[in-house]
Amino acid sequence: MELNRSNNNLFIKIEDNGPGIPEKEYDNVFKPFYKIDKGRADSKSSVGLGLSIASDIVRSHGGNIKLEKSSMNGLGVKIFLPV
Repeated sequence: MELNRSNNNLFIKIEDNGPGIPEKEYDNVFKPFYKIDKGRADSKSSVGLGLSIASDIVRSHGGNIKLEKSSMNGLGVKIFLPV
């Protein structure tokens, strides 16, 4: 995790080494109830709301959230917030 502040912005970067998310799915995973792996539809541990809620919270505070491939080949999440 990385946390930086410059001028009037806060930058948070989170990376993991998991399976990641295909780049073509980056926009879709912010949609409520969207799941990449339909085979996990029966799983009660995931309902497809986490990134949708995170995006709503960040945007309601005037920020932005973006996904990318991490330096560890997993998922990277960048969050920008005004302070």
